[in-house]
Amino acid sequence: MSRPSTDVSKELPSRETIDPAVLEQASLWMARLWSDDATDDQRDACLQWRQAAPEHERAWQQLQAIDGRLGTLPSHAARSELFEVSSPLSRRHLVQWGGVALLAGGLGFGLPRTPQWQRQFADYATGIGEMRDVTLSDGTQLHLDTDTAINISFDADQRRIHLVRGGVLITTAKTTDARVFSVLTREGLSYPLGTRFSVQQQAGSTHVAVYEGRVALERRGSDERTTLDAGQQAEMSASRVMPPEPLDPTEIARFQGRLVAESMRVIEVVEVLARYRHGVVRCAPEVANRRVSGVFSLQDTDRALASLADALSLEVVYRTPLWVTVKSRRDDKS
Repeated sequence: MSRPSTDVSKELPSRETIDPAVLEQASLWMARLWSDDATDDQRDACLQWRQAAPEHERAWQQLQAIDGRLGTLPSHAARSELFEVSSPLSRRHLVQWGGVALLAGGLGFGLPRTPQWQRQFADYATGIGEMRDVTLSDGTQLHLDTDTAINISFDADQRRIHLVRGGVLITTAKTTDARVFSVLTREGLSYPLGTRFSVQQQAGSTHVAVYEGRVALERRGSDERTTLDAGQQAEMSASRVMPPEPLDPTEIARFQGRLVAESMRVIEVVEVLARYRHGVVRCAPEVANRRVSGVFSLQDTDRALASLADALSLEVVYRTPLWVTVKSRRDDKS
């Protein structure tokens, strides 16, 4: 069936000179403001970002043009449903909205790579600061960490979890199942052998920690496998699997909503807490390398920041609820 011509390239401003990273940042801002719980502070911050550079505004206008085109689509494909927070949508729904996917993906705006997009169209996902338990059809139990997205592919021959982003603690089913079980990340595959283990998709590597049983790691494009036993962990990059190391006994606490710090640098504590809250958390250089030991809540990061400040006589400065800095106290002369 023929359709009226819709040459998007003629309707949108030229984007040839816009940095893809700027386009992706613009898409992040738009996704935030599309959310039903967008705040005035977020809107003000977005406006400041747009005004910071002409290229920012050009990128924003291009996405606004896409937004206008979405408004002409049928209601079931409109953005208000596409990004409805209260009822996460399956990737399967996207097939029904081929025009939306073609419009966003074909223009190269990087939307499918944004956290919002990845979480929205995953089979199971968690938002920032959220954790979630899932039991799969074979009895495998998953505990999703903050800001995580996974897709499930079970068929007659295999059971596969695709970890798109974030981290997951997996306890494989005790019942016998002849289908091969695996976890796919950007760097390769993890094959558990009756086990409890965690997989974290990091910026340039996959981190695997084994608490029970064994896990075999296999890089993409390689047939070689490295086996981790219980009590071991390893990093897998695109080029190699690092030698196994003893398991960090405090690591599993993060899946229980706690950060156990043992002589940890302040900057490291702040970076972990930042993953569990919206906005920006910064650490002043003069306190970055100070060390602290303690247990901090990942479910209440404001309380965790207050505890960190009390432990080291620091100050937590809130410019807005979404912009926080950890620094020395003004009356600290040491």
